[in-house]
This record gives sequence, structure tokens and C-alpha cells, in this order.
Amino acid sequence: MIDKLLKKINLCVISQMEVEVIDHSVEMLGKGILESLQMSKVMNKVVFVSFPKISKFGNFVFRKGRFIVSLLPVQKPVIRLDIFKSLWVFLNSVVNYFKIVLFLSKLIDKERVNLIKVENIALLGFPVFLVSKFKGVPYVLWVAGPELKVLGMKLSYFKPLYLVVSFAYKVLARFVIRNAVAVINISPESTDLVLSMNPRVYKFLNANYVDTTLFRPKECTLKKEKYVLLYVGRLEQEKGIELLIDSVKKLSKMRSDFELWIIGYGTMYEQLKKLSEQGLPIKLLGKKDIRGLPRYYNCADVFIFPSLVEGPSAALLEAMACGVPVVSTTGPIKNYENGILVDRDSDSIVKAIVTLLDNKALRNKLSRNAARFVRGMVEKYLKELYLVYILAYKKAT
Repeated sequence: MIDKLLKKINLCVISQMEVEVIDHSVEMLGKGILESLQMSKVMNKVVFVSFPKISKFGNFVFRKGRFIVSLLPVQKPVIRLDIFKSLWVFLNSVVNYFKIVLFLSKLIDKERVNLIKVENIALLGFPVFLVSKFKGVPYVLWVAGPELKVLGMKLSYFKPLYLVVSFAYKVLARFVIRNAVAVINISPESTDLVLSMNPRVYKFLNANYVDTTLFRPKECTLKKEKYVLLYVGRLEQEKGIELLIDSVKKLSKMRSDFELWIIGYGTMYEQLKKLSEQGLPIKLLGKKDIRGLPRYYNCADVFIFPSLVEGPSAALLEAMACGVPVVSTTGPIKNYENGILVDRDSDSIVKAIVTLLDNKALRNKLSRNAARFVRGMVEKYLKELYLVYILAYKKAT
């Protein structure tokens, strides 16, 4: 019965990630596109929509069976540490809302979309709310992180602007949350805000998607001469990059038998590059297609996730699925069973890293338990997700 209902769904997934196109092929730089590809195997059709990395690919469309990728006609806004540039970003976002609404309205008609999933509230949630009203297509809201907290970090240099943005965000959130046919929340810090808006259907999942056929323990095939500490993710303030830097500085004064591999890109890339050039044991590997990440995870001795916001990060779970011992400030960690959960300070992180590097038996134990835990978690996650989609589809028909 569930399979038959899923086959009736033409799902449009609207993601805030950026997709890079190389030689007219899609670079998969995040778990969202991989999850959508998985959904296309059980649904009638899945259309994945995201921001283009560069504007010239705004009309790019990729098709593979029942899976389609289409790029928005606007680029993802980036908040700068400059009051005038930030103001321009917010003003330009209003114009972009209308461009997104027009684009999605045409796409929904063309692909006969009957259900939408949209990530987060401010960036894309409000345009989807408008499209839903105009076209009569219901949407499921996916809350992946505390957007307001992250905006507060990025706008900490100018509090009056943050107060205005915060007010506008809460107004938008009321429309987006209350009109969603269902809200899926994986961010503990967003729970109070979401529930205060009285969503029609609310589901909290302390989980995320991982392709466990791709992310699984294997032998290391890359050359390494020291212990490898690994970080995978955006290089932004809210991801705890300053905490990561402080931890590596302290650890490098204690021992020289390690190096930190970093996969990802963001506004803090240049700062990390300078530190690497100054002799800090950091190896910047840039962005990688998600399908190539397992070879790096499987060479890591410890994965570090120092995030300043809570939630089950896809990168954290991918590392665990590959059997990498993890040191994290958040996530579904059973302390010293499938990982080590630490406070958000560099001393705690360094202590946990040293404990793991000096205790092979503990690393092996956490490795086995982590991989087993993620396999079980993903099975439950997909079942819950499918049930929400079916509920949303039923309410719309």
C-alpha cells in the first residue's frame, strides 16, 4: 500500500545547496541531492531544484530516468561583513523571491509536481509558500538548522540590522510553518520556534540521510604518513571553524604525529589557507563530489565536528557510517559507545582527540558501533520520511 502511494508522487525538492555543473554533468556536493536520487527510486518522479554555483547555468536541466535536476535563475545570497553589502543582499533577496516564484510556477506545471519539499524558512520557504498558494500544490517544510541563530552570528557586527532581520524572519516563519502540510524538524534548537507557530503536522527526527551502500567501512587507499584528523563541511563561523583552529593549534604544541584534512569551502577558507602556509598541520582539499568522500573518510583516524549549532549533521553520520571514530559537539552520540561528545571548547576537543589517538582499542570499539548505529538509524529515518510524504499526499488529494 505504501509503495503504491509513493509511486503516485511527483516530488519537487527545493534545496538551499549550490550545485556545480562541469561539462554538463552534475557535481553532487551535498547529501540532499543524493537523498533525492534515492527518493526517485520509490516515487513516480523527483525534481531536485537548487542554486547554481555560477549564474550561466541558470537554465541547466539534467535528467536521469525519474530523477531531474533543475537550477534556480538566481545565485545563493552570501552575507558579508559589511553593512552596506549586507543591506544590498537582503534587498536583492526580495527581488529574487519573485524570480523564484515565477520559475517554480512554470516548473511545477511542466513536471506535473503534486508535492513539494523545501529546506528551511527564510531563503526558499517563503517563495514556496507563495507558489503553493498560487498553484494549489502542498509543501512539506524541512527545518535543518536554527536559521535565526546563524543569522545572529553573521550579523553580530551590526545589531540593529539583526533586529530588523529577526523581526522579518519571524513574520515569514509564521506564514511558512502554518501553511506547510507537514513540518519535519531535525534541529533541536529550532523546536520551540516551530512549535510556537502551531504547525498542522509536526515530526521531529534526530536523524539524517546517509547512503550506507556508499558510506561503509573500507581499507584506506590514499597515502598518509601521520594520523589523519578529518573535517568535512562548510567553512563558516556557525560550523565551529574557530574552535577547530584553536584545537589544532593546541594539539600541534603537544605532538607532531598528525595532520588535519579539511574538505569543504566557505568564507573562512582564506584564513585556513594562511594558517596552513604558516606551518599549522592543515591540508586543504577543497570541495569534493559526495560520491568520492568515502575514500577520505576511510583514511581518517578521527573525525572532528565542532559545530556551534545542534543537529544530526550529514557529514557526521557519513563519517560514522564509514566507521570513523568521531569527536563531536552535537548529534546522536552515545558517549564512548559510538563516538565522543564534547563541550564547545578546544580543551575538551583536544582531550578527546588525544584519548582516541592513544587508545586503538577504543577507536576500534567506536568504529564498529558507529557503523552499526547509522545503518539502523537510516532504515528508521526513511520509513518515517516516507510516511510523512504519504500523509502530505493524502491531505492534498
